[in-house]
Amino acid sequence: YTGDGGSSQGDFYEGINFAGAFKAPAIFIVQNNQYAISTPRDVQTAAKTIAQKGIAAGIPCIQVDGMDALAVYVATRDARERAINGEGPTLIETVCYRYGPHTMSGDDPTRYRTTDIDNEWAAKDPIVRFRNYLEGKGLWSEAKETEVIERAKDEIKEAIKKADEAPKQKVTDLISNMYEEMPQNLQEQYEIYKAKESK
Repeated sequence: YTGDGGSSQGDFYEGINFAGAFKAPAIFIVQNNQYAISTPRDVQTAAKTIAQKGIAAGIPCIQVDGMDALAVYVATRDARERAINGEGPTLIETVCYRYGPHTMSGDDPTRYRTTDIDNEWAAKDPIVRFRNYLEGKGLWSEAKETEVIERAKDEIKEAIKKADEAPKQKVTDLISNMYEEMPQNLQEQYEIYKAKESK
């Protein structure tokens, strides 16, 4: 998995080329959310699609609507079948959208995209689309959704309660669980923390 920005990195090309040359059973999924952090896709590459980058590596490639859960499922299922049947790798580009900032450390998406663009993509929200599809097939309802949400809340509360009841891990536990044979530098650190914990 990588993003559209990652597909412009050298190791991406090396990876798909290697996989193509050796018919590796690999599936490369590029989540094209339109922005590599704040760089629009059309600025980071001149390729018309990310998927077509697989052509140079000699591997099958497909672009799918990444906002359609079933389209992504079918493309991935088909790529998996190719891989397990010895037919080599596949590159899948999922065209989607990143809601909100890339990170919480200062990225402000209002500097590089408009509310109109956000609203256009919001109309394609994959959760809403899939819910509508399932409701149309009679497989989902508001009542079922409420039940699942409430059950998930209860499971989360129980998991938090169990986590809070678990004994707090000591630094010495962390160090002693890292290696079967502890290196000298960690042995020294272990002794320091062991002495602090016994006080």
